[in-house]
Amino acid sequence: MSVWVSPALLLGLLLSIAYASLYHLWSGRTVRDLVMALLAAGIGFATGQSLGVLTAASLLLIGHLHLLEATICAWLALVMLYLFQHTGVGAK
Repeated sequence: MSVWVSPALLLGLLLSIAYASLYHLWSGRTVRDLVMALLAAGIGFATGQSLGVLTAASLLLIGHLHLLEATICAWLALVMLYLFQHTGVGAK
């Protein structure tokens, strides 16, 4: 029995990994930073995809993937991660 993965899900996963990797090249130092960037980009990408589905926006669609909204939210999540890591917010 073969299991098929949705092309939109696979593309979204690959793009969020690429965004997190670019962020890590720019700002990361440790494996923990990479894992945090992967989580932030994944959550942001999923949030943007959900917003695109809920608003039925069709600005930049690739199949069922709302690329523009998902990309913007993924990068916003990575910017928030950068601010939390480098400004001391949340540090005791």
